[in-house]
Amino acid sequence: MESKVLVVDDEKEIREVLSKALSRIAGFRVEVAENADEALQRIQKERFDLVLTDLKMPGKDGLQLLSEISKTNPDILTVMMTGHGTIDSALEAMRRGASDYLMKPLNLEEIIVRLKKVLEERQRFVRLKDFATQLEKANQELRRLDAMKSEFVSVASHELRTPLSAIKNAVQLVLSGKAGEINETQAKFLSMAERNINRLTNILNDLLNLSRIESGKTEFNFQELDLKGVIEFVANSLKLQAEKKSIQLKWDIADPLPKVYGDREKIEQILTNLIGNAIKFTPEGGEVLIIARPFLEDESRSKKMVSISIQDNGIGIPNEHLDQIFEKFHQVEGSLHRSTGGTGLGLAITKGLVEAHQGKIWVESELGKGSTFTLTLPISEGERRESSFRTLLDREFKRAQENFSPLTLFLIGVQDHEGRVNNGILDQLEATIKKCLCRKSDILLKHRKEKFIAALCETDLKGAQIIQQRIEEEVRKFVPVGLDRPLPIRVGRATYPDEALSKRELFGKAKANLRG
Repeated sequence: MESKVLVVDDEKEIREVLSKALSRIAGFRVEVAENADEALQRIQKERFDLVLTDLKMPGKDGLQLLSEISKTNPDILTVMMTGHGTIDSALEAMRRGASDYLMKPLNLEEIIVRLKKVLEERQRFVRLKDFATQLEKANQELRRLDAMKSEFVSVASHELRTPLSAIKNAVQLVLSGKAGEINETQAKFLSMAERNINRLTNILNDLLNLSRIESGKTEFNFQELDLKGVIEFVANSLKLQAEKKSIQLKWDIADPLPKVYGDREKIEQILTNLIGNAIKFTPEGGEVLIIARPFLEDESRSKKMVSISIQDNGIGIPNEHLDQIFEKFHQVEGSLHRSTGGTGLGLAITKGLVEAHQGKIWVESELGKGSTFTLTLPISEGERRESSFRTLLDREFKRAQENFSPLTLFLIGVQDHEGRVNNGILDQLEATIKKCLCRKSDILLKHRKEKFIAALCETDLKGAQIIQQRIEEEVRKFVPVGLDRPLPIRVGRATYPDEALSKRELFGKAKANLRG
């Protein structure tokens, strides 16, 4: 389809020359306007692909026309031409949205080539935009399906645990002889059933744990921890398991080792899984070594961490499996691996827990010589902000960047000058806010120390404004149980990428808006 061009110039001769050249030689459909006001009227009535305008004109000049077009019709391309141009005016034209800049006296061949180039670039941009839109729709559908999958796994795992527990209790009751005497053969088959029930219970627990981690519903109790004590506790609890295979279990912990900021129970779970795997995949008579050291993580060497490495001299992992080793249900082929069993979820859960601590985990391995799994945890620096909120904000912002999707952070704060707000009132407020959100994937989190509710929603600026209006309407009516009047509540909001381009800016703007 031929492109439609509007030529705007107060000189009649130039309008006529450009109209004939662009229509006859370039094949464009050309309309003309004598000034900016006439051009804007034409643009309101007709669709144009490109506006070629003079800079100096009576009334509104070309720069003012560019500004108007950028505001009202940003899809229209603009090119500026002038005989009075300077570098400054050219830069100003480009800043206001012009795609190119031409100097008088005009060279018709050059004009045609450059206008065609501008229009071709626009067509490429439109195609890319269409592809990006299609990709975003596909990503949204994949995220919807992934959320449905996680929800199904969570519900199914939870619902299956109750009947499975009843079956296990019944089998144990019969095995104990309380339901009557059983012979050796019956005991053998019942013990086999009990082992498989335990295995199925472990699978369901793993599925439920992974589902909670992925959905951000895992609860963490972050605190300052002495990592030396945690490592020694886990290592000693697994020492008997190592001794059964004549494996030497040793640890080498730096002294002093900085305290870390983490959840003790979750770190114990991480270490139990990694050390347990090392023992499991190391042949009899082998060795497992745990090393803990201070560690500077990023390129600037400024992010202070503690690293924990679990080394073994076991069978090792083939190179082709190293990149997938932390993926869900991934299991390395091999007789020893298969003979040990497992769900293929342990390392995926471990990775999720490490990342929830703002750490990283990786593996180095050589087939036949052993493997080293290394993880990092942040050194405690007296953080005031609750780490679970920081973790969720980091994860969701990273996801928004990777998927080219919007993200809005809401902060709903209670102005508590009289000290009346307790955890119970925050829980009630959280339930009220939850009714205002649109999607199951929206995340809600209480910040008990600073007494506000945080909500992370995958919505753009327009959707965020609608949600904020709903929240403000609800909190105006919110009267907590035990109080006789509403509490003063404010709502702060910021949206990526419309209002903030970084995670720090997103949080800063939302908090500034919360404070008013």
